[in-house]
Amino acid sequence: MRFLNSMLPVLLLLAGADAVRGIEDRPNILWISCEDISPHLGCYGDRNARTPNLDQLASEGTLFTHAFSCHGVCAPSRTGIITGMFPLALGANHMRSRVRLPEDVRLFPELLRNAGYYCTNNSKTDYNIEWVRRQVWDDSSDSAHWKNRSRSDQPFFSVFNLTMTHESKVWPKGWQTIVGELGEGERHEPSGFMVPPIYPDTEAVRGDLARIADLITVMDRRVGEILQELEDAGLADRTLVMFWSDHGDGLPRAKRWTYDSGTRVPLVIRVPEKYLSFSGSLKPGSRDERMVSLLDLGPTVLHLAGVTVPEYMQGRPVLGPQKQGGYTYIHGARDRLDERQDLVRSVRTRKYRYVRNLMPWYPALQHVAYGEQNETLKEMRGLLAAGTLSDQSQQWFRERSTEELYDLDADPWEVRNLAEHPEMTEILTLHRAECDRWQRETMDVHLIPEVMLEEEARRSGGVRARIFRGPGGRERLARILEAAKSASATPRQAGVRRPVVDEDPVIYWWNLTGVIRRGDIFANIENFREASGHTSPAIRILGAIGLARAGKSDEVASEIAGLLQHDSEFVRQAMMREIDEAGVDVVRRWVPEVKNFEKDEYFQRLLEHARSEM
Repeated sequence: MRFLNSMLPVLLLLAGADAVRGIEDRPNILWISCEDISPHLGCYGDRNARTPNLDQLASEGTLFTHAFSCHGVCAPSRTGIITGMFPLALGANHMRSRVRLPEDVRLFPELLRNAGYYCTNNSKTDYNIEWVRRQVWDDSSDSAHWKNRSRSDQPFFSVFNLTMTHESKVWPKGWQTIVGELGEGERHEPSGFMVPPIYPDTEAVRGDLARIADLITVMDRRVGEILQELEDAGLADRTLVMFWSDHGDGLPRAKRWTYDSGTRVPLVIRVPEKYLSFSGSLKPGSRDERMVSLLDLGPTVLHLAGVTVPEYMQGRPVLGPQKQGGYTYIHGARDRLDERQDLVRSVRTRKYRYVRNLMPWYPALQHVAYGEQNETLKEMRGLLAAGTLSDQSQQWFRERSTEELYDLDADPWEVRNLAEHPEMTEILTLHRAECDRWQRETMDVHLIPEVMLEEEARRSGGVRARIFRGPGGRERLARILEAAKSASATPRQAGVRRPVVDEDPVIYWWNLTGVIRRGDIFANIENFREASGHTSPAIRILGAIGLARAGKSDEVASEIAGLLQHDSEFVRQAMMREIDEAGVDVVRRWVPEVKNFEKDEYFQRLLEHARSEM
């Protein structure tokens, strides 16, 4: 009996695969993805939307009402999609990483190709990992298309990534390159938009909302053209179509963030009639209320194609014989975004969202040079400087709470933090425990500062995902998580302070960080002196910046100069970031002496921002 119980999952998996092989022909699968939009479609009830093609697709398929990305920005989100894993678990959640995968992890199109599928991608990839194009795609280019397969009877998996809704196209200059496709009467009037409470209700903000709607209308037309190509080729009745966005709106406190505004996305799947019974899809025009993740896309495609879903995948099929119910918890994460570091974890249930800020000293809207080009953010900064920005909007420019909790029914825009309300203690405790469990289960290697990650990975065969998987790894992870939580706690929450020095350099780093951020610098001068001579550059950075903040730059002048010219870009950036954030006195002391690293874009951005603050 024990043997049968242990074999049951395998037998079910084989049964599912055999069921697919028993179909007369395997389905083609077409993905149409777009960038940077929340569910602003007519089929989702958006009254400003002009999206007839996507509305028609939804009327012929299933609309998912609660679909989420794992991150609010493209590269980590797309990394999760292509691997079926949380990028957090791979050490690939920092923007523009190049992380080595474990040997057994494959990008899922490679598995489809091995099963006989023709796989094309047109054409964005943007994965935070090392990968070999020819292994993953038959063609990944601006001309990639299912039409290019050599045999018309070969099943295909074909992706079209539509870029006209990207954040940069919302900027007036970018919008001008797209809006010419609309006639004057087809453009949206800014006066017709309701402004979300996270933004000021001004002409500039309404202009951004109208431009987003214009871009979505243009995108919808391209969707219609792609679907018409499929129809004209006589393949619509043999092709599953999936439409999705990689994350939410390209606006401040949306893109790059874990709130619904940054992670709730449209997802529509149309299943041809001949596959409805097999896929378990609902009737055309239906709505699926399950909470699902974009991590599920790859496993769903594999399952419907008759390919065994690898055990390492953390997503799961939402269609097919082995489809599963929706998630009780949806998880999200935010780490370094371009030149700015952060560390946020979130847990969402049907009714609540919990946010854990492990670096709460940073405001939600840090200065990220690329995002600063947005008109809404410019407007908010201008009103903030004038003292006329509302408190609901001002909160995103202040230090954050260590924990946030929102009632999504009463507060869908997540502006009223209930974490410190006594009546919410039980709910807060539940979500806090789930966040702990998830971080431990996914082996959250991003608790290790990026400066240390590569060094730690080298000791694990060059693979970040293995760092906590050796003997004692889980116990070490638990200790690091507690150190991070202690560092992020307010002085009132922190209680009895632990010793600063620790034999584990990561815990040592978190302890020093907590000392700096709690303002205990002068009481810990000797700790900083000791840290400034440590073997780890990450700890030396904190030791040096602690002394510099205390007015003792001369003691560590040679150390800071050396770290600013270090061979590692991570070390250079981390040192420059600490200088930029340390205050005017430190900036004035060091910035005039900093050399340019022209090929180090993030270093340059930090340097330029520090110069602007002098």
